Amino acid sequence: MTKAAPPYSLAERRRNLRRRDDTLLPNFQDMTDGAVQGVLVHSNFKPLYANRAFAHLFGYDKAEEITAMPLIRPLYPHDIWPEVEQEYNDLVRGDKIAPISRIKGLRRDGQEIWLACTKRVIDWHGSKALQICAFDVTNQVAMEQLMLGNEQQLRSILEILPVPIFISRRRDGHILFVNRKTCLLLQQSAGPLLRACSPEFFVEEEDRKKIHMMVDAVNDVREVEVRMKTAQGREFIAELAAINVDYSGEPAMLVSVNDISERKKLEAELFHQANTDSLTGLSNRRFFMIQAEQEIRRARRFNRALSIIMMDLDHFKLVNDTHGHAAGDAVLETIVRASLESLRESDVMGRLGGEEFAVILPETTIEAAAEVAGRLLAHIAETAIPTTKGIVHCTTSLGVAQLIPQDNTIDELLCRADEALFLAKERGRNRVEISEK
Repeated sequence: MTKAAPPYSLAERRRNLRRRDDTLLPNFQDMTDGAVQGVLVHSNFKPLYANRAFAHLFGYDKAEEITAMPLIRPLYPHDIWPEVEQEYNDLVRGDKIAPISRIKGLRRDGQEIWLACTKRVIDWHGSKALQICAFDVTNQVAMEQLMLGNEQQLRSILEILPVPIFISRRRDGHILFVNRKTCLLLQQSAGPLLRACSPEFFVEEEDRKKIHMMVDAVNDVREVEVRMKTAQGREFIAELAAINVDYSGEPAMLVSVNDISERKKLEAELFHQANTDSLTGLSNRRFFMIQAEQEIRRARRFNRALSIIMMDLDHFKLVNDTHGHAAGDAVLETIVRASLESLRESDVMGRLGGEEFAVILPETTIEAAAEVAGRLLAHIAETAIPTTKGIVHCTTSLGVAQLIPQDNTIDELLCRADEALFLAKERGRNRVEISEK
């Protein structure tokens, strides 16, 4: 029989557990100084930071000319200043969300411009401040106004656009206009669609109401995801943009629809591939650490117990050497299935590498976690795994630890569970050891 390789030393295992996948976050100023969009940070309208792009938006040569201003009032037309003040107060107090909005700006030479802005309250060296990211959309606004000024021209333009667009009456949702792409998307010809109402194509009426509320609040909304359906009932995920318009003398809403169902499937698949161990289907090490940190924060927020189990298959190298790596992979897959049968849906199991696994047990004391570990031990030992060279039985060693106030990160909790696992290995394997801390 091939002699099993000795386990790693405790010091080596600790070093491995402390290795993190995180990368250092770049400095805020490094990220924004060279950005294409204008960025401004102010507190009660006193500028604290501006990048070059923001200065250029308003006709200034240097960002320092912005930050040298006592107040940012010269950047806005006089007639909208009360609106600017009110929005700032609402955001800082938390009375208002910060959607994408359009607002007028005033350049150094007195020219008015239109800006598309996102605003959010941030912590600036211990104090609340407002961060503004802005793009110049003056030309876009001028084009929209020109289009809306001529209904026939609007219809012609919308008809040839390569995206589905419809116009519905605000008071009852009756559809007033559809272009060809909308007919293709909703699987219905223009005639029946022009006798229909927009609520018929939303899976949830609340989604349609949400769009109306958002448009009422900020006039135009973009990149809102909703569930829609075709005339034949096929459901799909849509990304909507909407704006208020006057059409045929009545208040209406112009809506563009983008079917993003395939994109969402691809995103989900890419997420799965990036966060899942391809052999076992469990969370990989990186994603498991993220999930564990989230569970620690939840346990602390609600003052709940949380335990973790470290698990390592005994003499797994011998399985590979004797039966081959294909059999070793089959053993790992079977052991994972057997383990999941002993766990709750709320428990999270991850593969940390090789034959080493970990299990997060939310709302579980160390005594209950030890019972779970005992079930895992017994279930794995009695699981027969057929291979081309015969039946294989595996045993496992487990270490259990419970979250304590001194644990600042998942690494510290994992380290104590790993110490207990190392002790189980030293005491003969095929056993459970509990951390004494």
